[in-house]
Amino acid sequence: MNDLQLRPAQAKILEYENGRLAISAVPGSGKTFTLSLLAAKLIGNGRIDPNQQQILIVTYLNASVDNFKSRIRQRLEAEDLPPIGFDVRTLHSLALEIVRTANSGLGDDSGPVVLDEGQGNHFLARAVDGWIETHPGEWGQFLTDDAPQTRARWRDVTQKMAKAFIRTAKNERYKPEQILERLETGDWRLNGEDDNLQSPINQSPLLWMMGGIYGRYQTILDRQGSLDFDDLIWQAVELLDQRGGLAEQLRHRWPYVLEDEAQDSVPLQEALISRLIGEGGNWVRVGDPNQAITSTFTAAHPRFFNAFADRPDVVSLPLPNSGRCAPLILGAANRLLHWVMDKHPVPEVQSSTFRRQNIEPTPPGDAQPNPPDSEAAIRIRVYKHREDEELPEVANLAVRYTQKRPEHTVAILVPTNNLGHQMAEHLDGLDADYDNLLRGGTREREIAAAMHAVFQVLADPLDTKAITAAHASLHALGHPVALLPDEELEQFHTLLRSIHQPERLLYPHGENDAAQALPAGVATETQTQVAARFGAFLRELLALRPLPIDDLALALGDELFAWGDVHEGDLAIAYQIATLLRRWRDSQPDWRLPELVAELGNIVSGRRSLPLSSPTDFGYEPVPGRVTLTTQHSAKGLEWDAVFMIGVDGTWVPSNLDAYFMGVSDILGGDPTAEVVAQLRYLMEGDAGIYNGRSATESAHIDIIAERLRLLYVGITRARRFLQLSRSRATRSYNKERDAEPATVMGVLYHYLQNTER
Repeated sequence: MNDLQLRPAQAKILEYENGRLAISAVPGSGKTFTLSLLAAKLIGNGRIDPNQQQILIVTYLNASVDNFKSRIRQRLEAEDLPPIGFDVRTLHSLALEIVRTANSGLGDDSGPVVLDEGQGNHFLARAVDGWIETHPGEWGQFLTDDAPQTRARWRDVTQKMAKAFIRTAKNERYKPEQILERLETGDWRLNGEDDNLQSPINQSPLLWMMGGIYGRYQTILDRQGSLDFDDLIWQAVELLDQRGGLAEQLRHRWPYVLEDEAQDSVPLQEALISRLIGEGGNWVRVGDPNQAITSTFTAAHPRFFNAFADRPDVVSLPLPNSGRCAPLILGAANRLLHWVMDKHPVPEVQSSTFRRQNIEPTPPGDAQPNPPDSEAAIRIRVYKHREDEELPEVANLAVRYTQKRPEHTVAILVPTNNLGHQMAEHLDGLDADYDNLLRGGTREREIAAAMHAVFQVLADPLDTKAITAAHASLHALGHPVALLPDEELEQFHTLLRSIHQPERLLYPHGENDAAQALPAGVATETQTQVAARFGAFLRELLALRPLPIDDLALALGDELFAWGDVHEGDLAIAYQIATLLRRWRDSQPDWRLPELVAELGNIVSGRRSLPLSSPTDFGYEPVPGRVTLTTQHSAKGLEWDAVFMIGVDGTWVPSNLDAYFMGVSDILGGDPTAEVVAQLRYLMEGDAGIYNGRSATESAHIDIIAERLRLLYVGITRARRFLQLSRSRATRSYNKERDAEPATVMGVLYHYLQNTER
């Protein structure tokens, strides 16, 4: 590797030969490049027998798997070595391989059926609804009134609580029967109660409810013969614990484990890899705890990686140099980090948010020099009103930037999907060229609604309401078979609903039979032609009904979105819906088309979410001259020349524990999800796992503040040359105007800019 120009920190890491190593890598430091070099070096230096053994790299996304494979293969070929001796896997595929290997001698090497997130949410919803139906009194005791809105809200909160409760239980490896037994027998009682919990554990109806829902959920999975993702990892851990021969076999196969994105590791993942490598094994963990941005909705937390890095048996090395951003922007990120650690008004936020590590520019002569400050700028803007000024103005600024610098990449980063959908409307109004990476967007719902409407006709061809809804959806999409002047649309739909014999429209015997299916003497000539054309289109689709559900959905997607100029984004969403339908069918073998259509209808109506993959999951690359619209969460791993961050106010980044916390339910006088997770931990371990002297709700709010500050850090470090942070003094929510408090951290960054401009 003498032909490579390595930074001193990279060269130090490549001296690694064995043992445990933690690498804390700052944003843009080239961790994938460095980890790939290390894998190739270990192979090239004979640390393994590449004909029998492999360096195992565990990463997060499938796109990262392909990236690692390509980089390692290129490095080995550059050294005139065969491209063998390495295995790159996601945690999911690693656990599957362990289970398959364990079962290979038992006549079953196919592996378990593992649910995706959408299927898991579906089964969880069934468990929640089943428990509520069986225990209406216990569930209803929490309601302040019996209004439909209150019941619906409490139902959503119950499922959110159950998801967090089950996730925590499985990461700590508590089975439902263990939890319920502990509640029933009283073996959990210790000396006194934890005063920070809002209700005594022995009287907690929340724990009984969550334990019951967990049991129902697990029973559903057992009956389906399926595992969720946590079950899969848990099963792999147990197999390694119980079968010493399996662990030895795999340690010989994978004598080195290199783990990417370790800051997002959950307890089960750490347990799995620690069992896999054994006491004296070789484990390299690479991550950036300062970019840990999943702790409020997963079991991950940066404290796990930090604890590993600080262990006495672990060598801890930094990867501090980044050539991504101009020094001016790196300085803003560093200023944020040090202010939080030294001066944040909440002490626990000081100690739990960041690991003290500056981002340093690359050294002189580096292959990736930082953009010069002469080409860089940071702007902080305060608008009077978010909806009326900030959103349209930032949309205009981003579009103008692409026009002025078409060779640059540009992004608008939003704090929430909802705010992103509002921004998308402004970009649409400007006819902007942009990539919408938001989840749950309007277009996704329109496509799901169109497919659902046509599927309803396929499930019940004689339902005139379904036929009318299908035409309305196709007309909204602009499909040529449904084109009709807007002024005739309402009357045409009235005619479709009035058809007495819909079979004449769908299965005409004569040339004019389809037109004659409409009420006589009312339809215009245009409407008659549209009816015949639309009926013929539906007839072609009806011929496809015998196909398996996913093939039928794929064919429908092609018919709906592959006409004229092919709508690639729409096709991609339609294809994901086809995969989702197939997974539902696999998990519910007795379901036929009507049941699948009904479940898709739950998504269209908003009762269920549409679990689509983000383009970032597949290696999305920003395009010069085109705006990228995405959330701060989804921006991690990407970079742009210019970044506009909106909505950076005290609602999104609370300054203290007395602030309003967006998206947190206080239906029980606190955060019920935080309360029930703390109660579970206290029940099972005698330690609620919360900050000393704080309630569970306060502890959850501390973690929210910390994660939002890390999100701000991530957003800042996405910008190579230009960064704009903006907020508004007022905003509108549910048609009500309210003032928006400034975030204290914005003042810190403003003073940083003032000092750099002197």
